[in-house]
Amino acid sequence: MIVDAGDVALRLKRLADELEEKGRLRDPAWRRAFLAVRRHVFVPRFWRDEEPGAFPARWRMIDNATVDHPEWLDAVYSDRTLATELTGIPAKGAPGMHPQVTSSTTMPSLVMAMLEALDVHDGMDVLEIGTGTGYNAALLCERLGEAHVTTIDVGPELTALASVRLDAHDYHPHVVTGDGAEGVSDRAPFDRIVATCGLDAVPQAWIDQTRDGGKLLVNVLGPWNAFAMVLLTVHGDTASGPFLAQSGGFMPRRTDPERAHDYTVAVQRVASGPVDEWYSMLDPQTLYTDPTFGLIAQTKLAGVGSRQIYVDDSENLGTEMATGDGTSWAVVHHNRHGERGFHASQAGRRRLWDEIEALHREWLGHGRPAHDRYGLTVGGEAPPVLWLDGPDGPQSF
Repeated sequence: MIVDAGDVALRLKRLADELEEKGRLRDPAWRRAFLAVRRHVFVPRFWRDEEPGAFPARWRMIDNATVDHPEWLDAVYSDRTLATELTGIPAKGAPGMHPQVTSSTTMPSLVMAMLEALDVHDGMDVLEIGTGTGYNAALLCERLGEAHVTTIDVGPELTALASVRLDAHDYHPHVVTGDGAEGVSDRAPFDRIVATCGLDAVPQAWIDQTRDGGKLLVNVLGPWNAFAMVLLTVHGDTASGPFLAQSGGFMPRRTDPERAHDYTVAVQRVASGPVDEWYSMLDPQTLYTDPTFGLIAQTKLAGVGSRQIYVDDSENLGTEMATGDGTSWAVVHHNRHGERGFHASQAGRRRLWDEIEALHREWLGHGRPAHDRYGLTVGGEAPPVLWLDGPDGPQSF
């Protein structure tokens, strides 16, 4: 169906005004770019879960060429995240895996907040990790010029479709198919790198491919489902900067274009030596229910796998964690044993639950600071450093 250009212009202006009221669109240059890019070109269809929480999910495709056209257009020009690709859709009437969302278009308020936080200026070269629909790349092209924009995604179908849609808008950035964690070395160095996928660690390749003084905007995502955005400034082979008050979560980075992200976690326990058993007063569910502490803990235990399991051959849940080689591990039961607390056990050189307890005491001692008082220093040969109120403030490692 034909989309009326005048109607689209009115919808864009209304949405821009809404984002400005929310404080997410303050820069006049970005407002001009936002008003110039027609979002519907990049989202000709999306998937909606008709019964959130149901299993399997009741997905329905809504597009621009059917009776759903009005619903499609309203959704595209609203401040909503829309699922644009599913993996694992069974044939009609046939059994199949539960579909998983493998690509989406981010809600415009978050898109614009990230782009404004990136602090771009004319003439800068930007690498986007996670092309998706191509909408974010289009905004960058409008703001900086296509010659300054490189975008990468793991899925060849995604990058092919994004290229077609960008071409329809007369934008021709450098589009690459590959693992975003490796960056795009032949286009480096970049002034800015922005990632629209979740990672538990900042790849060294991104730091190496950024000019000294350049910035990385990364979505940090870990095993306890805590997420935040950190804005890092590069100095040599390291990068350092604060977590932003504006928060947002993205789908985890994929390495296989044929598969959705594998949310299962393989945890092995091969530690030798004695197993310590005791009762901890720290409720392990704090890792999941307090997003700030979950973020701090997953940053401290970067590289440690974690999952929920049934313990003692029962229906009682527990949290199990282990280093990548399995030589240190811990298990903590979720059910409390009265005044004694939560049953815990651990083994190996690293006492993983001891580390989390100590971090929790430290966090409480500082008055339970919010996540945006923390920052991160990464890169080089040293382990990551989590700091409070500036790089010279208290350090958690």
